[in-house]
Amino acid sequence: MNKFDLSIVLNASIIILEILALIICLESMGSIDLTYYTVDSNIFLLVSSILYLIFRKNTPKIVELLKYSSTLSVMITFLVVIFVLLPMYDFNYQFFLLDGPNLYVHVICPILALVSFVFFERNNLENTLRNNLRAVYFTIVYAVIILILNIQKIVTGPYPFLKVYEQSLIMSVFWIVLIMGATFVLAWTLLAVKDLDRILY
Repeated sequence: MNKFDLSIVLNASIIILEILALIICLESMGSIDLTYYTVDSNIFLLVSSILYLIFRKNTPKIVELLKYSSTLSVMITFLVVIFVLLPMYDFNYQFFLLDGPNLYVHVICPILALVSFVFFERNNLENTLRNNLRAVYFTIVYAVIILILNIQKIVTGPYPFLKVYEQSLIMSVFWIVLIMGATFVLAWTLLAVKDLDRILY
C-alpha cells in the first residue's frame, strides 16, 4: 500500500469516527452545540475529508486549502485542550480525553488528520504567507462571531477565556493574541513539516 492509498484509509477512518462522535453528541446531549470550536472544527474536518475522497484522483486547490485549514483547526482544538483547558480544570483527563465524543474530537481525529495531511496526502500548497492566512480564516471567523455573541450576552463562553464579562479586557486581549498567534505559527509549521517530508521522501 503506497502513501496515497494510506491517505484514503486515514480519511475514511476520520469520516467514520467524526460521524460516530456526532451520533454520540446527539444521543448524550440531544443536540449539537455549534458554539464550541471543537464541534465546528471537527465538522469542518469531516466535510473536507469527504471532499478529499471525492476528488482524490485530481484534487482541486480549494480542496487542498480546506484540508489544510481543517487540519490546522482540529490541531488547535487538540492543543487548547492539552495546554489550556486541562490545567484550568484540574487535569481532568478522563473527561477531556476519554469521555463521550471527546476521545474522538479531542484526540483521535486531530491526530489522524495531522498524520494524514503531513505524511500521506497529495497537497501542492506552497508555504507562503497568503496560504498561511487562508488556513487561519476559519478560526478568525469563529473568534469574531463568538466574541460578538459574548459581548451581546447572547452566549456565555463556551470556553473560560471567551467569557469577556468574567475577566479583564487585558486578559481577553491576551487570550486572543495568544491563540491567534499560535494558530498562525502552527499554520506555517504544518506546511514546513510537509515540505520537509517531500524533500526526505
